[in-house]
Amino acid sequence: MKQSLLIIVNLIYLTGYCQYPFEELPQPVYEEFNNWTETKQQENYTITIDNFFETESLTIQLTSYTDDVDQESSIRIFRGKTQIQKLSEDMFFSTLNIFEPIRITDFNADNLKDIKLLIPYMGNGIAALNVRVIYLIQNKNKGFSKISYDDMMDGNREERDFNKDGIFETITMKLDHHENNNYWTFNIFEFTELGLTNANEKNNYPIMTQYLYKKNFKVSNKISHSKMKTYALEKPKDYNWQK
Repeated sequence: MKQSLLIIVNLIYLTGYCQYPFEELPQPVYEEFNNWTETKQQENYTITIDNFFETESLTIQLTSYTDDVDQESSIRIFRGKTQIQKLSEDMFFSTLNIFEPIRITDFNADNLKDIKLLIPYMGNGIAALNVRVIYLIQNKNKGFSKISYDDMMDGNREERDFNKDGIFETITMKLDHHENNNYWTFNIFEFTELGLTNANEKNNYPIMTQYLYKKNFKVSNKISHSKMKTYALEKPKDYNWQK
């Protein structure tokens, strides 16, 4: 009998507490590709997705300039064999941080495939969570809008559909200090024609969970929600939008 009760309690704990509140919401289904090729002479990293544009391929080429630290990196986009776009990006690309798969799905429910890249900064300790998130949102003219920002995550954090309208929101995480304790703060942003727009008020965010030396998914009761709002972000850290 005691063993049965213990199993039930463990199940309640696992299903009720071992996730953040947003993890119960609908999430996108990605296609994932990770067959990057490197051209060492030019510091290029290239990946091709067959039939991305119906019958035409998509190729993405990431380029960094290791001999000129002040020169921005670039993202070139090809449709078939033709380059259709070149976007700048203030992030270095190297063999050390090109290992996350490229993820493809429709984030904004316009029936066009979009792209997500995660590029880690390769820090140590908590700094190992620092990543550059890069979205390439496909426009109706077949070009892409680039959204990029700094975030903290271990692997990929899936987007969620908070209001069940088919359009996903992205969730950012940062570490804040409040009254001798540290907290993970989660903000919500929605995809719009003007890039990312803060969606906290629509969903009663931000939320904060206390940073502990163990997994902790519970929203803190040590901070009032009105106080949590003072840690909200208008835009993600080092946000950049190019259309």
